[in-house]
Order: sequence, then C-alpha cells, then structure tokens
Amino acid sequence: MKEIVTISFSSKSVNTRLARAVIRSFLTNRNLPDEAIWDTELGVNEALTNIIRHTYKNDERRYITMTLIWNEPEKELQILLRDFGEPIDASVMIPKVPSPEREGGFGLYIIHKIFDTVELKNLENGNLLKVIKVFEK
Repeated sequence: MKEIVTISFSSKSVNTRLARAVIRSFLTNRNLPDEAIWDTELGVNEALTNIIRHTYKNDERRYITMTLIWNEPEKELQILLRDFGEPIDASVMIPKVPSPEREGGFGLYIIHKIFDTVELKNLENGNLLKVIKVFEK
C-alpha cells in the first residue's frame, strides 16, 4: 500500500522546519525508531538547505515541492524534492569525506549516509532530487 503527501513552500530557510515537521508527522505511528525519523529529517534539511543556498542563491521568492511516498510493507520512504532553478551538474553530488581541516560542506556526505539511494535528475525547468530510505523491518 502506498501513501503519498505533497507540499509546496517558498524557499525561505525557516521553511525547512515546516518540511521536518511534515516528515515527522508522516512517519509517526509507523513503529519507527525516533532516531531513524530524526536522521530522515536531518537528511532532508541538508538537501533543502543546499537547494536554498546553492540552487536558489537564497532567493526567497522561489518554490520547492516535497513529495513523501510511503511503501508498506517494504517500510520504504521515497522523498522527492523538486526545485525550479538552473540545472545542477550531477558530478557535484559526490560527497566529500569529512576532514578536520575543513569547515562545512558536509551536507552531501550526511545525505548519502542517511539515505540508501540518492538520485538527481535535471528537468526541463529545474531539478528533481530523489532519496530513498528503507527502514528496518
């Protein structure tokens, strides 16, 4: 059985809280550990921050669409983050290994650690980031 929720919101950084609240609400009562839900929120927060900062260059007039798809009994969550910015070169999606000499820039590393699948597609008008997490059964 699939359950789908989609929301659209402006690219104000404060709206990452809204996205996290929607994720928490969507995953609550699915018998998932709180830590797994928190990790999912963190990964999406990092992805949204990258869209806001790098794709939209902090332009708060732009929009992001987030779709959550829950597949039961697989306990699989697909999250689609759609932006309407310039195409992103997929080679920038390769995460950098954390280093004590460098501050910041670990968002992609965190995203790749949390999610089982991370895919970026360039669309005619924007980009689509698809992340998938399969929770322990």
